Amino acid sequence: MRKQFKKLITVLSVVLAVALLLTVFSACGKKAESDQAGSASTTESATPAPTATPTPSVSPTATAEPSASPAAAGRKDGERFESVITIEGMEETVHYEHIRNESIGFEMDYDYENFQRRSEADRECFISVWDDAANPENYLEVKHLSQDAETAAASIVEELSDRYDVGRSTFTLERAGDCIRLDASVDANNPSQMMEQLQMIYVIPASDGCYVATEHYYIVESEGFGRRFSAMMQTFSPIAK
Repeated sequence: MRKQFKKLITVLSVVLAVALLLTVFSACGKKAESDQAGSASTTESATPAPTATPTPSVSPTATAEPSASPAAAGRKDGERFESVITIEGMEETVHYEHIRNESIGFEMDYDYENFQRRSEADRECFISVWDDAANPENYLEVKHLSQDAETAAASIVEELSDRYDVGRSTFTLERAGDCIRLDASVDANNPSQMMEQLQMIYVIPASDGCYVATEHYYIVESEGFGRRFSAMMQTFSPIAK
């Protein structure tokens, strides 16, 4: 009897030991799974998920309308600006001032560093700053006549013919259109010699008569004064009335 009891105790001990080992192994397995899950969770939380880059909304870019150039829109009286002309094969920056004479009815640009402006009731005169303003030799004069262009040109030719041989041609000004150009450069009394001074006259038709613009300068200065005057005349424009 006692032997059977000891045997039973031994069997129970073995069963308990096995159960204990199974419990330990089960707990270790669950802990390992838990550790793996925690490690994965930590890794996932430590590495932020990539966020999608927002696509910017595209809206049409507003393009500013180019503003009209002052020359095209019409400059204001007294407005100053720069331009470039070619004299003796070299480009030169010229400083201009715009004039708008409502009473005579025209506008143009003049080189205010080389010419002084003298205004009168019936004319505008641009005189070399190196000349005596009371008796100028290098100047550009603009006036308005009630005569039509053909009549005015004939009168001018007659007036100059006692001293000059006068050549006549048709010329186009950029802002005033076709006009009559008279070139008085040769001494009518001595054709073999050139005159010291040249007159170049533009007779520009207008609805109420014509404009007469006279360039007067020394021939030896034609590359200087002549080109400056010609550049100024290309800016001449009648004012619409």
